[in-house]
Amino acid sequence: MDYSRAHYFHATHKPLSSSSQRFNCETANIELYFCKDCHFQTELALSLKQHLEKHTIKSENSPLDEHKIQRYECKKCPFETHFLMKWLRHKSACSRNGEASTSNVTWYKCHQCDRKYKNRSSLSQHKISKHSKDDEICWYHCTKCSYKAKQNWRLNIHMRSRHLDEKDIKWYKCDQCPYKAKQKVSLKDHVIARHLKEQEIHWFQCTLCPYKAKRKSSLKTHIYQLHSNDKDIKWFECKKCSYKSKRNYDLKLHIDVRHLDKKIVKYFKCAKCPYKAKQKTSLDKHIIAQHVDEQDVKWHTCEKCPYRTKHHSNLRTHMNLNHLSENASWYECTMCPYKTKLKGHLKNHTNARHVDEKDIKWFECRACSFKSRYKSCLKRHINARHASEVLLSKVDLEEVRVN
Repeated sequence: MDYSRAHYFHATHKPLSSSSQRFNCETANIELYFCKDCHFQTELALSLKQHLEKHTIKSENSPLDEHKIQRYECKKCPFETHFLMKWLRHKSACSRNGEASTSNVTWYKCHQCDRKYKNRSSLSQHKISKHSKDDEICWYHCTKCSYKAKQNWRLNIHMRSRHLDEKDIKWYKCDQCPYKAKQKVSLKDHVIARHLKEQEIHWFQCTLCPYKAKRKSSLKTHIYQLHSNDKDIKWFECKKCSYKSKRNYDLKLHIDVRHLDKKIVKYFKCAKCPYKAKQKTSLDKHIIAQHVDEQDVKWHTCEKCPYRTKHHSNLRTHMNLNHLSENASWYECTMCPYKTKLKGHLKNHTNARHVDEKDIKWFECRACSFKSRYKSCLKRHINARHASEVLLSKVDLEEVRVN
C-alpha cells in the first residue's frame, strides 16, 4: 500500500493559477499516515511502522502484515527507502533498464572548486554561500536582531528558532516520546536516532575505517575530519579571534557563544531556576540533570554493561572508551606515543603536555581568580564554589588568551 501517494501527485501536478483560483503548495495539508486498527495518526511513515509493531492482536481477516510500510527498492542498485518521493527521485536518475545513469546527467560544475550539481539553482546557491564576498551578497536581515543570512530559508529558520512566540510555533511531535521539534527534518532525525531498531536502519559505512553512521551528513563529516589531508581542508576562520573549524556550523556556534552582543542575545531561560543558555540543547540538558525526577528520566543504557546515563552523548562516549573494537580509528599524538579513541582526549592531552604556557587558552572564572586549561574543570569549579551565589550558563565560561 502506497502511504505517500499524495506526495507523488503533488510533485507531478501542473501549477494551477487563474484569476479566480490559485493553488498554494506551501499551505496545502500534508497527508497523514493512519492506523487501520485504532485512531493513531502521524506525519511520519517511520512512526506509523513503529506503532503498528505494538499491536499484539491480529485478526484473521486483517493481519498486521497488511499495514506494513511499503519498502521501495531499486532493482539494479542497493538503494531502498520507505518514502515514495525519494524512490521516484532516485528512479528519475536511473536509465530505463534500472542502471545508474550518472553519465547521462548534465552536471553544473563550479569553476572555483571541485563541487558539481545536477541543477543550476543548486550551483547558484553554492556560489553565493561559498565564493561570494560579503559586499556582493544580497543579505536577508532579521528585523529583530543583527542576524543576517545569505539565503532566505536560513533567515526563516532563525526566525522560528529565535523570535517566534511559543504559542505560535507549529511543533512536530514524536509519537513515542515527549520529544518535539520545530523542523520536520529534525523529527525524522530523532526517530531514526532514537526509535528505529538496528535492522531497520540504513547505515552509511565508511570505506576507510569501521565507522558507520545513520546519516549521510554524519559520514561526510567523519570523512572530512578524519580522512582528509590538511592541505585539502577548507578552514572556517573566526574574524574576531584565532578560532577555526572544519565545519561552518561549529564556527557559527562559536560566534554565538563567544562573540554575540549580550544585548541582542535571546537566552533560553529555565522556568524553575535562574539558569539560562544561548543554546536550547544546553537548557534541555540542564532540565534533565537538575529538574527531572529519577523515575521520569529516560535512561540511555549500555547493551554491553550496566552503565546508564541521562544523555545519549555520554553513552556514545562510554561506548567509544570501553567497547570500541581495537581495529577502530585511534587519535594519535604527533609529538609522543600517546593515542586515544576520543578526539577530545587528544586535545586535552596536547594542551596539557605540548602547549607552551604563553599559548594556552585559559578558561577564567568571573567570580574569582580561578582559571583552567579545560572548560570542564571550570564548570566543576563553578558548581562546587559558586552554585549558591549564581548559576552561570555556558556563555559565562569565558575563554581568554593570556599574553
